[in-house]
Amino acid sequence: MTDGRLDLYRLPEESLRSIAAGDARAPELRLLRSAQRSHLLLVLRSLVEHGGVARARPPRVGAVASAEAAWRLLAAVQRSDPGAVDAVLADPMVMAWAMRLLRRLRGVGRGAAPSAASSAAPLWADVGQLYALAAAAALRAGRDAVVGVPAHRGVVWVPGAGAVGPLSARRWSGAEVRVSAHGAVVRGEGGEVRLPRDLGESAPGWHPLPVLWDAAPWSDEPGAALCFDTVTPYRDFVVSPRAPVRMAGRRSGLWRERVAGACALLARESPADAVRLAALVRVLVPRAFAASTRGQVASSSSPDAFGAVTLSLPYDEAQMAATLVHETRHQQLNALLSLVPLVREPGAGGGRPLHYAPWRSDPRPVHGLLHGVFAFAGVTRFWRLHREFVTGDEARRADFEFAVFRDQVREVAAALLAGAELTAAGRLFVAEIAAAAEGWVKEDVMAEPARLAAHYCALRRAVWRARHLEFDGTVARRAAAAQAAGEAAPPLPGSRLRPRPDAIRTDTFGHVVRLHLGTPDEFARRWRRADAAGDVVIGAECAAVAGDADGAARRYAAWAEAAPGDVEAWIGAVLADPGRSAAGELLLGRPEAVAAVRRAAAAEGAAPPGPLELAEWLRGAVAAPGGDSGDSGWSGDSK
Repeated sequence: MTDGRLDLYRLPEESLRSIAAGDARAPELRLLRSAQRSHLLLVLRSLVEHGGVARARPPRVGAVASAEAAWRLLAAVQRSDPGAVDAVLADPMVMAWAMRLLRRLRGVGRGAAPSAASSAAPLWADVGQLYALAAAAALRAGRDAVVGVPAHRGVVWVPGAGAVGPLSARRWSGAEVRVSAHGAVVRGEGGEVRLPRDLGESAPGWHPLPVLWDAAPWSDEPGAALCFDTVTPYRDFVVSPRAPVRMAGRRSGLWRERVAGACALLARESPADAVRLAALVRVLVPRAFAASTRGQVASSSSPDAFGAVTLSLPYDEAQMAATLVHETRHQQLNALLSLVPLVREPGAGGGRPLHYAPWRSDPRPVHGLLHGVFAFAGVTRFWRLHREFVTGDEARRADFEFAVFRDQVREVAAALLAGAELTAAGRLFVAEIAAAAEGWVKEDVMAEPARLAAHYCALRRAVWRARHLEFDGTVARRAAAAQAAGEAAPPLPGSRLRPRPDAIRTDTFGHVVRLHLGTPDEFARRWRRADAAGDVVIGAECAAVAGDADGAARRYAAWAEAAPGDVEAWIGAVLADPGRSAAGELLLGRPEAVAAVRRAAAAEGAAPPGPLELAEWLRGAVAAPGGDSGDSGWSGDSK
């Protein structure tokens, strides 16, 4: 499929700066796409040449019955109709399948255990998808061919187009794709399906990928479209293969409306983002996520599936648009990282430090931090632009989102630049993001959204510390004894990272804020329901969001009484107090230290002092040499 020559990809510094600043233009977008296509071709060639592929043939074969024969058919189709092969290889799930298979074959070859993301398919079926690529290309080109392919639960994958079946009741079986001048037929052990000439049309037994957005006006690629995938077997980034799922008409219609509305919003308010979306994202894969009803969205991209995004259904068009911008940024960075190393490799035997990422509840390695800061810089810019197009409640919500993300991006960019984990190119990349964030700080935001954004960012920072940083137990016991004896507080050493995924709870404060700003009536109902049910957590957060300091104080006190060890109640109470004391500031800055000393005091059998009383006493401590200054990076296991 190539003439044997290998070209080197070169990314000029100007292009690196443009991508970092969120201003990737057509040449940069074409370069990223081209590099990913070359990567895929190299992976496919590696598969064809792997001995394990030659030995793993489907049990039922047609005229194309080997990897080399499939490759020759692909090459022949490319020579006569390159667009047909391009359409097949543009399916992100081709790369997802190919990368998993290559890792599987290499693992089997070394005698290694299968990875957590390895396929549950028999090897012959995984290998057989290479024949499915050849069949799909012949089908698009109308080239005579007979190809044996695997069927999962009777369903045959047609890469780049959709799926056929079911043609069998068995978990795995063989099928045959026959293409001739009379059309195309897929035959399985339980029947056959004749495919329509136009693969975009539905037909009995044929399930095309529905188009959610015609991206052609925004793309330099012919036929560019954003499709919806509920049928292909490799659409899940974690588990494969997956059987097709049926989505009810009403739910499917809601997805169509929301995506179409979001794309129209981007085209209207941020055309450059619409261009990047059209250039880099090909497929949306729906996923279930219960918290979507609380205003959160689960979305992800994978370097193994360039052009695919999995996501739960956002609650409105603006959130859908922000999510698409966010994931388009991940697509850019995934492709960029295959060309330019932005993060230094760790030294021999050294692990990577973990960091505070404001948009995550768990500690993250620098690669995750880099992805986050770049993606959320795009989201920040989206909300900055969106607030110019909206009024009323939607404008208040947009101001809040903009204020939150600009603060978080600025904080993380500064932390990355202060560390030593970036390459020279990585520092240049992050410096561009930091420069944009510094400019955003100067922009005005309405008073109430600004107050709530500052509260929210401080809350997430302090709660993360309380969950994942551990204060030295010996020092805590010594401090508790000194406090009980009426002595001065000893110096406070730094804390060490101890990730506690079990301590993470779903963020509800952000949801409450968004209800308050965007749908005040729903916020009022939620508050009434919380108080009626005795839900002191939501009740306290609602009072804090509404600016009811007295009501918040009562409810946070009730929360702390019901859960004496829940540091989040202490943090919330401090943040809701408009007359915050210096002791309150210390509690926000070192909540894990206050909590550790208080636990040590309680362990001695005496009633421990209140959190603020203890924080006031600890204020007299002088930080020990090397003490924790609030930096976001700590050494830890990042595997």
